[in-house]
Amino acid sequence: MTVQFVLNNDKPWAKAGYVQMEEQLPVRSAALAPAIAATAASVHKPVLEKGKETDVVKGNGWEVSFDNATGTISSLSYSGKQYITPGNGPALNAYRAPVDNDVWVWQSWYANGLHNLRHKVIDRSAFTRADGAVVLQYTVESQAPCTSTISGRPRGKWTITDGRAFGPDDFKFTTNQIWTVYPDGSIELEAAINSNNPSLILPRLGYEMRLPGNLDSYTYYGRGPVNNFNDRKTAQNIGVYKSKVADQFVNFPKPQSMGNREEIRWNAVTDATGNGLLFIPTEGTMSASALPWTDMEMTMAAHPYELPKSDRTVLHLDTKVLGLGASCGQGGPLRPDRVLGNAHTFGFIMRPVAAGDNLQKEASVSASGVRPLSLTRSRTGEVTVTSSNPDAKIMYRMVQPGKKAAKKQKAVAYTAPVNMRDGGTIEVWDAATPELTTTVEYPRIENLPVEVIFASSQEPGEEASRLVDGDPTTNWHTTYGVTVALYPHWVDFDCGEMKTIKGFTYLPRQDGDNGDIKDWKAETSIDGKNWTPADNGTFARDKKEKRVLFKTPVKARYLRFTGLSSQNGADFASGAEFSVLAD
Repeated sequence: MTVQFVLNNDKPWAKAGYVQMEEQLPVRSAALAPAIAATAASVHKPVLEKGKETDVVKGNGWEVSFDNATGTISSLSYSGKQYITPGNGPALNAYRAPVDNDVWVWQSWYANGLHNLRHKVIDRSAFTRADGAVVLQYTVESQAPCTSTISGRPRGKWTITDGRAFGPDDFKFTTNQIWTVYPDGSIELEAAINSNNPSLILPRLGYEMRLPGNLDSYTYYGRGPVNNFNDRKTAQNIGVYKSKVADQFVNFPKPQSMGNREEIRWNAVTDATGNGLLFIPTEGTMSASALPWTDMEMTMAAHPYELPKSDRTVLHLDTKVLGLGASCGQGGPLRPDRVLGNAHTFGFIMRPVAAGDNLQKEASVSASGVRPLSLTRSRTGEVTVTSSNPDAKIMYRMVQPGKKAAKKQKAVAYTAPVNMRDGGTIEVWDAATPELTTTVEYPRIENLPVEVIFASSQEPGEEASRLVDGDPTTNWHTTYGVTVALYPHWVDFDCGEMKTIKGFTYLPRQDGDNGDIKDWKAETSIDGKNWTPADNGTFARDKKEKRVLFKTPVKARYLRFTGLSSQNGADFASGAEFSVLAD
């Protein structure tokens, strides 16, 4: 229900009917919609044709093929109209064209390759359900080929420079995505998305697809009618809005991320005759946008006239999009409005629509596809397995390195996290669908769980304990509120027991330059009182994690890290994360 206060009579500054104040109030929650499996039932059962490069599912008047190398739709046609072509199907995406406010964080996006993800299937399976629906599961690894940096004029031309090649330990996503294809051609995607850096701040997380340019009409039910983000949305009312895709463009002097809409219940892209595709999130709402250009095209264009001529519609469906934060990048968004690289589940249903269809009615369906399992490993090696299906009975097998194949181990019910600090392979599945298994191989963890036992200086609210909290958005900072402590600054870490310490990692604060350490030294101790030099050096002046390996590993329990000088010459020291490496 929308309540408005409007002018009763013409005024010099506005005409009668001008809205002076308004607010929307929820009346009730939406009723539970019927399951898509029942709505999409048909006497014509789809046929699954398995192949080496593609698996094809055919139905009455429709056909969809899946690329077995990338784990997504490679072609899709309804009633003779092709809606997805090879290389343009829904793909995991975590990048947006930086907005001016993103200056505090955007370098980390390129350093981790978010703009250049490549997708590779590492496991797959497929079967036909008893109700005729076809289920295809892919475990997909998404990683850039190399690290990158971006440079240039802040509101002009950018240059992206590639750096060293990525290895298996560099940033990547691992996604367990399950496609359920129903007899009427409706397709449901359920995805469990994880990364190997759960604290990395992402610009967005969801799926991008590139559709034919004739799908140029955009209709959505959510907040509008203009740009909004999760920390800039309450001024936009929830409603059904319709426009041309081209009209979603905002004429910023420098093209950047635009068109985002929050709390989307459903959206559709259609052609001039009303034929097209309808998308419904499988849980709650989603963020979404439809534009003629990709985010990389908007990133690289210095001005709107430099955008290339477009012959496509780029659709984003996201579980969450990073908020805007403080003006001009002077501070990132609040924690609830950030997107982190931790575990997420997301899904949507895609349905064909035609002229005369009632979009709200067609969107009134609920998910009934197989839910994927999500695996996460903590910093201490504990593997947790979860499912968004409350009735799931999770089973698993595991094997430590050097043992027999995982499939030969006895399967047991999952009841508690499994310790895999030493690495190994774990295979998990829901007892209701043993045809679908997820296998993950974990390397040995070399970072020790440590405790901060002393800091030479720390500002209240920015204590040294934040160096080991696993959150790079929190910082240790030396005192500045009452007085300023002078260099050197040091922090002592306790490994809990004697270990062979081989080095450490230091991540500078990610939200500013103040306190970034330049020269440093490291010392070790057996008793926490007597210290022996281990190594020293100088850090590069950038925001990348610094990994230091000692020339000779040291048997010790304690490590002292000392900052000797700062990158900008000031007396402050700071850091986001610190870890101790051990054999």
